[in-house]
Amino acid sequence: MKEIYLDNAATTAVIPEALSAAENAMQVCYGNAGSVHDKGRQAGALLNECRKTVAAAMGVDSGCVTFTSGGTESINTALRGAAFKNKHLGKHIITSAVEHDATLNTLRALEQDGFEVTVIAPEKDGSVSLEKIVSAIREDTILMSLMGVCNETGAFLPYAEAAAELKKRNSKALFHLDAVQLFCKAEMDLKNVDFCSVSAHKIGALKGSGALYIKKGLVIRPLIYGGGQESGMRSGTEAIPQIAAFAAAAKKRSEALSESIAHYGKLKKLLLDTIKASGVYFEFNTPENSSGHIVNISPCKLRSEVLIRILSDKGIYVSGGSACARGKKSHVLSAMKVSPKNIDAALRVSFCPETSDADVLAFCDAFAKL
Repeated sequence: MKEIYLDNAATTAVIPEALSAAENAMQVCYGNAGSVHDKGRQAGALLNECRKTVAAAMGVDSGCVTFTSGGTESINTALRGAAFKNKHLGKHIITSAVEHDATLNTLRALEQDGFEVTVIAPEKDGSVSLEKIVSAIREDTILMSLMGVCNETGAFLPYAEAAAELKKRNSKALFHLDAVQLFCKAEMDLKNVDFCSVSAHKIGALKGSGALYIKKGLVIRPLIYGGGQESGMRSGTEAIPQIAAFAAAAKKRSEALSESIAHYGKLKKLLLDTIKASGVYFEFNTPENSSGHIVNISPCKLRSEVLIRILSDKGIYVSGGSACARGKKSHVLSAMKVSPKNIDAALRVSFCPETSDADVLAFCDAFAKL
């Protein structure tokens, strides 16, 4: 039985280039990058090359990239660092209700420290209104955090426009972009962005690695203290194998970005057209302005948990939403005011560049029969 993996928004299979880079780092460049002997210098040189590669994929200067353990740490570092840096200017923060829990829970923790958070509700289709975001900006706004692509619905958020308006109305306020589902999957604009969080395992690399872009000249508190690695921004011995794999995946994915975007769009259309032609009734929980690599649908029969298990028995792997939710009702679909019945039935199908037409058709066939 061929396995068909369509849960790439949760994590991706490790691509050969990333695996090879990790193996080289483990077998050849295994020294501590902080050591002054040959093996240490070898690891340090590889670390520098990886930083340049990931920075190039992000379109930024390599000196602005800090390696972390993943998207969650990058988000926590940026939000807490930005909030405490600017607290003398105000305590107002803006975000959206469709953000990842890494953002929402960090901001809830900041509320306990006296900060005020305005959460913008999405529209019924899952989009987030730029007008509503902009209207929330105040004189005491010190931080705005938005994701580029919603990890549950695939919705594009107007982060670039919101960042530009924030800077226009409040030049000292800082903007954080959660680009975990945007990086190497869609075009990225960091012109008015102060912080950008990305993750390795979403693009074909290993879990346990990520990066945080911090705009040149910005200085914030680190989240982790210790030996001062990563220019003092992230202490702890650098995980060279994970970082090497991250760089290899970022290089491959960024170089083929245009092709991937077109591929995702074709797969998304194929999936929706095929299900519609099958006569199966479903609700579409993904807005028109969305990334091609994530599709969220509700068949309005059974529960997603049941559907996922039956599909899994057939070697077809999808999800009911964010893997981080661990069975809890989707806060994203709830914020969209999707009916409880449709939330319980929701399935998220997500692609990678290696997903084929045959994979999508196999899912559609199994889905229709169920």
